[in-house]
Amino acid sequence: MFSLKLTRWLIGFARFSVRGGSPERFYTSCARKGIYLWDISAGKTTSVCVAARSYRALRPLARRAGCRLKVLEKRGLPFLLYRTRGHMGLWAGGAVFLAIVFVLSLRVWCVQITGECPYPTAEVENALAAEGLSRGVWKSSVDPRILASRMMLKFPDIRWMSINMHGCEAEIAVRKKIQKPEIADFSGFCNIKASATGQVLSMKVYAGTPVVQKGDAVVKDQLLVNAVVEDQLGGNTLVHASAEIIAETSRDLTVRVNLKQPKTIPTGKTVFRRNLNLFGARIPLSLFGKPAGSWNISRSESSVSLFGTVLPLSVYEEKWEETRVAETVLTKQQALTAAKQEADRQIKELLGSGKVISEKSEEKWESSALVKTIHLTCEENIAQESAIFIKTG
Repeated sequence: MFSLKLTRWLIGFARFSVRGGSPERFYTSCARKGIYLWDISAGKTTSVCVAARSYRALRPLARRAGCRLKVLEKRGLPFLLYRTRGHMGLWAGGAVFLAIVFVLSLRVWCVQITGECPYPTAEVENALAAEGLSRGVWKSSVDPRILASRMMLKFPDIRWMSINMHGCEAEIAVRKKIQKPEIADFSGFCNIKASATGQVLSMKVYAGTPVVQKGDAVVKDQLLVNAVVEDQLGGNTLVHASAEIIAETSRDLTVRVNLKQPKTIPTGKTVFRRNLNLFGARIPLSLFGKPAGSWNISRSESSVSLFGTVLPLSVYEEKWEETRVAETVLTKQQALTAAKQEADRQIKELLGSGKVISEKSEEKWESSALVKTIHLTCEENIAQESAIFIKTG
């Protein structure tokens, strides 16, 4: 139905009225002549539609039937073009517009990165621009296969990349590399020694000869598993000892928090700087440069879309907030919170996969600082490899 209406509009059509005489004879004559009529309305004064090029052929048929024809309206492209025949500027502007659209269709309008990208999007876009793919470049100048290979060499964590051109949009499909599990290095020989003082709670010896048992107290650097293994025949073999030895240990941490600390606070002054990005070229919309002083900067970029298609046009905005540095004095609660956060960070760094069984802390308030001492009882793996160097020759 839509295609039929579009065809009629392109060839042009007229709506006319039929008055007096014998309309039935008129319609019969039109059918015999092969003239197609549509939208015929009944009544004393009927209205009919006909193709514009067939209207002149209706006059003789109407006279024979004693009818009078009167054009009510004209619609379609031919009549629209006829009304603009005296305005050559419209034709010239239309031709220039079509030429501009054609030239722009040969360029890349936007670059979209999809998939699992292990790197920041801005970093990948900058690398693509350095290799020749950015907004505004000719599509014919981009070789997707070569460009994808170069990008994968630059970013080793990318397992697979495909560059697809969809019209004026360059889609960068990315898959991240699956990291291989670390393989333990069992080359060479080593003993297992204690990394801390404590009491052994459990032992899992994978290679070597244990020299301590569950429940034994050990000190730091004490031998736990010997690399020498005796076989059934009494011979000795040197191996790479491996074990997991969980022990209860005691740890002491000291955290110091200064009560007077510098703090950056906003002054309330805000400045906005905007640019219009067109095909990668920045057109300044703000007439002032970078302000002097201490500022916090936040950036944002808004792309312009039309009917779901991203256009090569975006607005880049920078928000500058002026700040100053002032000295603040922490309250008691703030100092305790800061000390706890620092202590948790140190405990995580010290124990790794170990856990804290019990914790006891002591607080000492000085004139300018809080000193917090923490006594920990922990469960951790104290097995530490100690390499054995064999001198040959």
